[in-house]
Amino acid sequence: MADRGKKCPAPGNSTPAWMTTFGDMNSLLLTFFIAMLTSAEIEGRELRLIMSSYEGNIGFLQGGSTLAPGTIPDMGFMIESLPSREKGEKLSQAVKDVNKLLKPELKDKKVTIQETKKGLKLSLSSDVLFAPGSAEIDFEEGREILRKIAQLIKEIAGEGFKIEVIGHTDNTTIPPDSTLYAKFPSNWELSTFRACSVVRFFIDFGLDPSLLFAEGKSEYEPVFPNDTLEGRMYNRRIDIYITIEDSKS
Repeated sequence: MADRGKKCPAPGNSTPAWMTTFGDMNSLLLTFFIAMLTSAEIEGRELRLIMSSYEGNIGFLQGGSTLAPGTIPDMGFMIESLPSREKGEKLSQAVKDVNKLLKPELKDKKVTIQETKKGLKLSLSSDVLFAPGSAEIDFEEGREILRKIAQLIKEIAGEGFKIEVIGHTDNTTIPPDSTLYAKFPSNWELSTFRACSVVRFFIDFGLDPSLLFAEGKSEYEPVFPNDTLEGRMYNRRIDIYITIEDSKS
């Protein structure tokens, strides 16, 4: 008959109590990663890299495998958002197309191109588009540049794209005794009308009006000081942003 006064011996090498909580935490993290990965377009190599941290033993325990620091950003996205690769690919292709289509204009600095957080930015000198004090696209050279840009946008733009046209001036204003003063009493009107003229040109070319947006910034966002002729020349410009908005769930 068993001795009721004796206790069962404690099992050897028991699992620490904290492992239960740690296991639950890793299960939640794994669920989080799976949910995030299903909403992103990620190639097999990247998926294997992320999932490798859950193969074998868990996390930082001996024998486990983890992602090396910086691996996820090197894959081309940040872990907190994991945006679609398609956005980056489309903008990268747009950069290549712009450099090819506008090679002469880029070389002569009549057009500049810049990749920004907002998107692809094309800057055109207003002097190739407009006569002084005018918001009409007066020069054939400017119209030809806009046709090239419009054709590019037409080929790549689709759902989620947005084309922002922003007009800028220098700090010179139209004199009150000028016949143009009634129409453009300040650079706010001039910069806005110029942006609208470019948008109207794009619409006439066949671009979807719902993708387009026009805005005037007057003289208040110069790229160079306005105290030289060259500085004022660079400040008179039209900026065209080609952006792709993140899709909303």
